[in-house]
Amino acid sequence: MASAELDGESFDVVVLGTGLEEAILASSIAEAGKTVLHIDKNPYYGGSNASFSLSQLLEWATSRRDPRQTPLVEVHVNAGLSDTPTFVIATTQPISEDDTIKQLAQYATNPELLPQANAALENMLRSNREYAIELVPKVALCRGQLVELLIDCGIGEYVQFKGIENNYLLYNGKMERVPESKEDVFASTSLSLIEKRKLMKLLTTMNASAEQFADLIEGHRAEDFEQLLRSKFKLDGMLLDAVLYAVARVNGLVGASEGCERIRKYVMSIGRYGRMAYLCGMYGGGSEIAQAFCRLCAVSGGTYILNQQVSHITCESDGYVVRLDGATVRASRVVMSPTYDPEACSNGVVVSRAICILDRPVLGEDTSAMISYQKGKLVSLLYMTHATMAVPSGQSVIYAWATGSLAATKPLLIEALTQTINGQGNPLLTMFTETHELTHVDSNGFILTHSPDISIDLDSTVSAAYQTLARHFPFTK
Repeated sequence: MASAELDGESFDVVVLGTGLEEAILASSIAEAGKTVLHIDKNPYYGGSNASFSLSQLLEWATSRRDPRQTPLVEVHVNAGLSDTPTFVIATTQPISEDDTIKQLAQYATNPELLPQANAALENMLRSNREYAIELVPKVALCRGQLVELLIDCGIGEYVQFKGIENNYLLYNGKMERVPESKEDVFASTSLSLIEKRKLMKLLTTMNASAEQFADLIEGHRAEDFEQLLRSKFKLDGMLLDAVLYAVARVNGLVGASEGCERIRKYVMSIGRYGRMAYLCGMYGGGSEIAQAFCRLCAVSGGTYILNQQVSHITCESDGYVVRLDGATVRASRVVMSPTYDPEACSNGVVVSRAICILDRPVLGEDTSAMISYQKGKLVSLLYMTHATMAVPSGQSVIYAWATGSLAATKPLLIEALTQTINGQGNPLLTMFTETHELTHVDSNGFILTHSPDISIDLDSTVSAAYQTLARHFPFTK
């Protein structure tokens, strides 16, 4: 819809941004019978959960990212992970009619290498639309909140998923597969008989009845999770690391109660849709899921405008005046991604990420995998191929991320990527980003959603949406 057609209209809620959290909020509010205007300043859905073709990814880096949220982007083209970046993008420029390669040229670190980099990019861009690269890759726990919500809303059938067949731990320079079932435990050649018994005891305990599990939690509530694994289940060495980092995904101190809940969710997810605990979305999962909720909102009467800038929002006694390009609308409430708040700033929580596109499927063509690497802090990695329509056939992509600034964390990301690749492929393009969590304490009554967090699955986003609905929109389901 053109914005001019809305001039003078009033809505119960205006939602700014089409990321997953905003999309869940908009659909829930519209389903409750309220009028919703849903706006995105970009010409695509997804916000921070967006997925891009290769040219769109590079355009995002040069022109569409919010420098407050992502102040730094480094791009390596046809170069080693530890080489000097081909492009360092610390500033953004207006959207240009120039092609992607011309836009990048001004950020080159060595003009002499530019022709070689341009040739490599031109070759990749021949398959431009076969890429679906995610800004913030995440997966869905088979019995997690997101999957349950998709089923409850009846839109699960509109989103395609593929099981993540493998869960690996990088340990002492080797990639060890984490057993996910009794059959896997007994078939494992990397575990001793004693270790198999210990792991079976853990799996059996975590899969016990709700009453038995509650008794376990109550008896060890004051303990640290790692301490519980060591004392009650006698775990140590690689087995301890596998449970801590590849299953419970611990990144810092975690209490016994929370740690056990994480393992229980993981164990109970196995077998629902196959032998895996997690699902990954096809064609860039987060963006596709966000669009599904946007469609649900539209079916309930929500109005959508993409590629629409919001010039100003004024708070008045009876609501808000929202000024768009060519129109002014009124709203009782305004929900927005922090990137729409001009006064939002970093709260100090920083995540560094890497997107590494490789010239071959280094872990297999028709598969996907989660990989964990612990060295002072947890590095999470996701491996995807053409099987999830993430890259062209014959290539693969590995995502890696960890907390901390890019300057401090990049060596650790490179180390984890290098051990995962293990000499089996060559990077075609690697993008490193530093992402800051944005917040605004005094937000003039706006309801701010949340920046992407460090977690590997989307349940935290669903939980945040539920909390916002309960607090600000109690009339929703």
